[in-house]
Amino acid sequence: MKIYFVRHGETDWNVKKKLQGQLNIPLNALGIRQAELASEGMKDIPFDCIFSSPLQRSYITAQILRRDRPVEIIKDDLLKEIDFGKDNGRNFGKTLNDPHFVRYQRYFNDPAHYRPVKGGESYPHLLGRADTFYKERILPLEGKYETILVSSHATLIRCFILNLTGRPIDMLWKSTFGKNCSAVIFECIDGKTEMICENKLFYSEDDL
Repeated sequence: MKIYFVRHGETDWNVKKKLQGQLNIPLNALGIRQAELASEGMKDIPFDCIFSSPLQRSYITAQILRRDRPVEIIKDDLLKEIDFGKDNGRNFGKTLNDPHFVRYQRYFNDPAHYRPVKGGESYPHLLGRADTFYKERILPLEGKYETILVSSHATLIRCFILNLTGRPIDMLWKSTFGKNCSAVIFECIDGKTEMICENKLFYSEDDL
């Protein structure tokens, strides 16, 4: 059984470097184009099960990637992006070099010591959410489905990478994965999961 974890297409908030978290920010025109090109590049992959974050940017990406496959898209709250609480919407691009904003510097540069604001989500909680999804939603499907698509968000997908490869938390932002509509591919055989591709882009950026 192969599992393709795909990040959603671009949003205006990606461009503006604003923390989207669990806010329902839509794809922009480029994000839709990225998903359409990725869909063309993935058209021959026989997805027979599709999961998606319910957030619009991820769900619309899943719809575009599905094409005309007669497969239901299953929305799952476990696939939402990390929750920044009251910091949702903050422009992190302006804070990474400001000594008054150590919290956001740790989010990217020292994840082991990142502490969210009240109402926000910690990395241990997010890693646990990813672990629950994989163990309770994906592993039971081995033998029933051959190829699964999971449409989600950058930070959460990086947590899947850590959980399924055994990497430590300080490796979270050192993965090559990350571009909009890029994919991480895993293969599960007899309950054992291995990563077979860490960063696959199914379209040429020259076509954007």
